[in-house]
Amino acid sequence: MVLFGSTAELIFDINFIIQIVLIILLIIGYSQKRTWRYHGIIMAIATITMIVTVLLIMAPSLLAQLPAILLFPTSPSSLITIVHVIFGLMAIAAGLTYTLRFLYYSTTNKPLTCGTRTQMRIQFTIWILAFVLGLSFYVYVYFLP
Repeated sequence: MVLFGSTAELIFDINFIIQIVLIILLIIGYSQKRTWRYHGIIMAIATITMIVTVLLIMAPSLLAQLPAILLFPTSPSSLITIVHVIFGLMAIAAGLTYTLRFLYYSTTNKPLTCGTRTQMRIQFTIWILAFVLGLSFYVYVYFLP
């Protein structure tokens, strides 16, 4: 079954939809004018969901494609994948750090000091770049052949 008329397996189409929902959550969390607690909850949900999709879908796919990436490291799909993985790992590491800080400060009734505005903007940019690279990979591999 194909959702978007691509050559992708159904699980990758579903993952694509999940990533779009996560980017929407990220934008809502970034642009919201409510409390920091509300922002933290949205970002924690997005980060945890991202980690689950990486572990269940993206990492196994990367491992399956690793021989081709190592054999043809300068091919467009390999280059996109490598840069996507780098930005994705940076986004997950920072997101997990902020989520753990948020959970700690939330449970100890301390002021929510998970990160500075500048750190959050950098994190937002990294996550958007990882998404754009993932989208580029999806289009290049599943729509252009």
